Amino acid sequence: MRERAITFLLALGALAAFYGIWFRPASLDADRALARPTTAERRGNGYAGLFDWLSRSGIETRSFRDRYTALSGIQAPQRGNLLILALPGVEVFRNEEFSALDRWIRGGNTLLINAALLDQPGWAAGRAPGTVVEIESLTAIEFETREAREARLDPKPLAQQVREADARSAARDADGEFAADVPVEELQRNLEVPEKIGLTVTGPHPLLAGVQSLTLETDYTTEDWSLRIPYDNFVLTLARTASGEGAFFEQRVGEGRILLVAGGSLFTNRALGNADNARLMSNIVAASVAPHGLVLFDDLRQGLSANYDPARLYSDPRLYRTALIVLGLWFVWVLGSTRLRAPAIVRHDPSEAELVRSTGGLIARTIAPHRTALRMFDQFFARVARAARDDRNAKERGELWQWLERHAAVRPQELDQIKTWYADAHAERKLPLVPLQNLLDNLGKRLNT
Repeated sequence: MRERAITFLLALGALAAFYGIWFRPASLDADRALARPTTAERRGNGYAGLFDWLSRSGIETRSFRDRYTALSGIQAPQRGNLLILALPGVEVFRNEEFSALDRWIRGGNTLLINAALLDQPGWAAGRAPGTVVEIESLTAIEFETREAREARLDPKPLAQQVREADARSAARDADGEFAADVPVEELQRNLEVPEKIGLTVTGPHPLLAGVQSLTLETDYTTEDWSLRIPYDNFVLTLARTASGEGAFFEQRVGEGRILLVAGGSLFTNRALGNADNARLMSNIVAASVAPHGLVLFDDLRQGLSANYDPARLYSDPRLYRTALIVLGLWFVWVLGSTRLRAPAIVRHDPSEAELVRSTGGLIARTIAPHRTALRMFDQFFARVARAARDDRNAKERGELWQWLERHAAVRPQELDQIKTWYADAHAERKLPLVPLQNLLDNLGKRLNT
């Protein structure tokens, strides 16, 4: 009888835990400092102010919470629409979205990307490398740090650069300063008071009518990022930082265009009223949105999906009836028919395969998947660098991504998949390690590394 009473108390504890987890869910944004750029967010980093302002001005605005494959099916004109996207996001891009977005833009629509590079709001701190990869995947526009630019322009042979980089890495490992063991957020300092980053316009342009200066706001210390034009691309710089680096760009794509702001806070609630930020947004809407056109805010990328509505779920009485039935059956099973004393376990010595499997499981539970993926990418690019040593063009460009793009043995869909997983790894998102390792091994064999 005592054992059954203990079992009953444990069942009540499990019920309380179940209720706390599922029926009283914690907020997805419990940290007040991590307000995300969505139309539902009314704190500093949100877009609620911009959304309400445009709506009250007679512009039809919508919170877009679907994949880009659904752009062709929205109830709107085929051209003359504006899509506002903030990067980095929490929702990854799927391969089929890139082609759908490209068709939508070429049909006469505008994509405005606010990418947190020159500034680092709280929601984007430490995620600039992943943002760069996402920008390149969406627009083919490339950015690089000052160190990367110096390395690219270094006249030394690529093989020598690789050897020197390996030597520096080995020296750091010997001193116990392996950078991969330090979270990216810890490498940036949280500012007590947000700092403002001023931008100046470059010259006459329809989008810059009445705009003299712009202002970003950052919560963390920032890096210097600069535009690197790929061999088959061109963009127009519309605004620069005080150091002369580009910060606002325009790219024509078919009958549409892409506007890229290298800052994630330009049109947020706290910065919209700074300098001429609101005037710039007014010019963008006037130049991009046709009569009856839409302004779409990509809230899906920041975690607001149309496929799940918590309020609707918890207001459905069928949920509670089902939960009561399941809990009743569970109590009957626990108190009535469960064997309280488990059978004795016959222990035996593990085989070699079991030992290997257990060790692998221990490592997999100990090391975060994105760290393992980053190490796999490091080894892969070291192999690619060795394969590119005999290619004079690769030595002159010093860019392994472009070398892979031009290599006949690498299929475009494989390269897109690698870029997606590379962005996931830098954004510290979960990714499949086994398919990643298989893909990298297959490419390595084809590249004769």
